[in-house]
This record gives sequence, C-alpha cells and structure tokens, in this order.
Amino acid sequence: MMGVAVRGREILAVAEQLFADRGFDGVSMQQIAEGAEVSKANIYHHFQSKEALYLAVLKHAFEDMKVLLNDLQQGDELSVDQLARFSAEHLRDLHAKSTVTRLILRELLDGDGSRGRLLAEQVFAEYFELLRNLLVQCQSRGEVRQDVDVDHMAAALVGLNVFLFQAWPAMKHLPDAAFDDQQTSGAKMFALLYRGLLPAGEEAAHA
Repeated sequence: MMGVAVRGREILAVAEQLFADRGFDGVSMQQIAEGAEVSKANIYHHFQSKEALYLAVLKHAFEDMKVLLNDLQQGDELSVDQLARFSAEHLRDLHAKSTVTRLILRELLDGDGSRGRLLAEQVFAEYFELLRNLLVQCQSRGEVRQDVDVDHMAAALVGLNVFLFQAWPAMKHLPDAAFDDQQTSGAKMFALLYRGLLPAGEEAAHA
C-alpha cells in the first residue's frame, strides 16, 4: 500500500508541472504517464479521469493550509496572533508551491466560467469555509468587527497575499520604496488590514 501511495504522489508531481507549463488542454494522459514512467492504466488506477487528476493537483496545493486553519481554530491564541500566523504562513505557502499557484491564477484569469465554478466548488470551498470559521470564531470573541461579513474578510486576507505574490517582482525594484523583504512587507500590510477589522474603540490599543 505504501508503494501505491508513493506512486500516486509521483503522478501528482509530474502532472502539476505539465499542467503548469502547458495548461489543462495542452497535456495528455500519455504525456503524464511518460513523465511519471508509468502506464496510462496505472494513472487511471489512481485517478478516474484527466479532470479528476487535474482537480487532485489543485486540491493537493491547499492541504497544508487546511491543516493550519484547523490547528488555529482549535488553539487559544488571540485573534490578531491567529490571523497574523495565517497570513504569514499563507504567503510562504504560495511561494513554496509557486508552480501550482501560478497554475491556479492562470485558470482564474484565462479559464471560462464553467471552470471557475468547478474550482470554486471542488477546490476552494473547503479551504474558504475553514477560513470563514476562524473569522466567525474571532467575531464571537469580540476581537474583530461584527459589522463586516466574514466572506469579505476572508477574501481580503487571501487577496493581500495573492497581490504580493504577483506584484513582488516589480514592487521590490521600485525606486526609494521600502519593499526589501516580502515577509516583512506582508506583515506590515496585514497589520494595516487588521486594524480595519478591529471593533470600534479598539484601534488605538493596537496602533
């Protein structure tokens, strides 16, 4: 059974690189089989179809962050510490998995409406729900604003890091700008965002 699991991971790794290089339509199952040095039948043993393999590649990219969000929700840290940890780890994760991050961004920009819906329902939904649950927990403790819905809070937290991931190659070269380290800039931008999520009267205490 161990060998089967390892082979499945090898197929995922090869498929991830090929999909990232050529897109979904530009990759055949035969090419994936050749890259992973297995038969097509072996791939179909692990993944029912090319689309199932593609979704597995994308879902796999979110596994570490889902573990983190579950851990954070079960912890007893203050909201600012929970959300700051999520933000920092999320930014690191985007870069650690830069191949699949770029693949997802390309899908969002270039894919059709049906592909976007598929990604939302099959890839993003569970991850987004975990982040929403963490923010609901923060609201229930009175540590973030209750007049802002958690959907937009979650989108803002994720969007901040996606922007940094995409724009950093240019940001770090802006003349006379203080963008020397991406993690430091991410922490500063998170702090600005977090202050906007604080309940009225709490902003000064976190200044």
